[in-house]
Amino acid sequence: MDRRTLPAGLYLLWLRLLLLCYALGRAASSVSVHALTNVTGILDESTTLVCSLTPTENEITVTQVTWMKKNQDGSRSTVAVFHPKKGPSITDPERVQFLASTLDRDSRNASLAMSHLRAEDEGVYECQFATFPSGSKSASISLKVLARPTTTAEALKPAPTLKLQEVAKCISTGGRPAPRIHWLSNLNGSIHETREPGPQQGTYTVTSVFSLVPSSQADGKNITCRVDHESFSEPDLQTVTLSLPYPPEVSISGYDNNWYVGRTDVALTCDARSKPEPSIYEWSTSTGPLPNTTEAWGSRLLIATVDMNTMHNVTFICNATNPLGSGQNQITVLVTAGPVQPNSGLGTGAIVGICVSIIGIIGIIGIAVFKHLRRKSGRSPRSRTSGNNEYSSVSNGNCTADIEMNHVTR
Repeated sequence: MDRRTLPAGLYLLWLRLLLLCYALGRAASSVSVHALTNVTGILDESTTLVCSLTPTENEITVTQVTWMKKNQDGSRSTVAVFHPKKGPSITDPERVQFLASTLDRDSRNASLAMSHLRAEDEGVYECQFATFPSGSKSASISLKVLARPTTTAEALKPAPTLKLQEVAKCISTGGRPAPRIHWLSNLNGSIHETREPGPQQGTYTVTSVFSLVPSSQADGKNITCRVDHESFSEPDLQTVTLSLPYPPEVSISGYDNNWYVGRTDVALTCDARSKPEPSIYEWSTSTGPLPNTTEAWGSRLLIATVDMNTMHNVTFICNATNPLGSGQNQITVLVTAGPVQPNSGLGTGAIVGICVSIIGIIGIIGIAVFKHLRRKSGRSPRSRTSGNNEYSSVSNGNCTADIEMNHVTR
């Protein structure tokens, strides 16, 4: 624009408006809102939504601070407002307040303190500053509300039956979001999980059940329920010990491989491992009923006197029964005419070694005697012996090997 085409007054007005626009643009470009964009709070506890204007060299006047919450349907609702002249206006003043106690003096700090958090407090909030001469500035903050769950785990008492059934249960109550449950075990089981509303609005209760077919291998084993949640610094571990029923597993003791004719007061014992304990014990033989020299007494089979005719090479069978089923085992008894002598403890290899040592010693002695007799007779050890040789046999008694030595006839 050419100055010569404008009157002097109009030109001055145009120049002032140009300077004002430049100042407003410069101020607006230097003003921004500082906020923590993601905030996590715990149900029933407190948190702070941080929001403030960044420092600026220009004089900025805050004409109003407004907090809005975005609803799920897209609309917005007012949470709190501060006006320099009218003061604060808060929708829920018992739980929400401006963090700065003197906001009228420091209106650039619009941080909001929230207490007794509820599930419905979760959402996206917008912090708005209305300023002069910079205009409106805002920032969005996402608030996530968590709830710490409480966890319990227990071993269940299954029915006395060999079917797939629940043996342990883990319950995590009142979590937000829903807790995640895993079972730590090397047992071959199956898992069933259910989820339902928790005790407080917006919380969840998760129940996980561990099932398997009862067995002696699983009885007494530990399994661990692991609960993971965003509010935990580390997983919550709950360990339980299984107590499971199983049918009898039978072994027989009492036979020591030394039953001989006339031996008295011996017995066989039916050792049954089961849960619950066996209620019935039955004794029999592989050929039919028990010999009349025996008497069944529960888990024990009593023998007053060992008899060759009725007990030799007889296979005794014990069958134990509990509510889950039966188990059995057997043992064959051999009867000897007399007691079996205890083993001396020397094996065949040891006996052979002793014999070889004795033979070696006797051989050395024999050679020494032979040389002594030759010197005594005055003959050279290198002289030939007579063709008529006599032999004497040297024996080690118990040893099977003999040593034959040449005896020179004088």
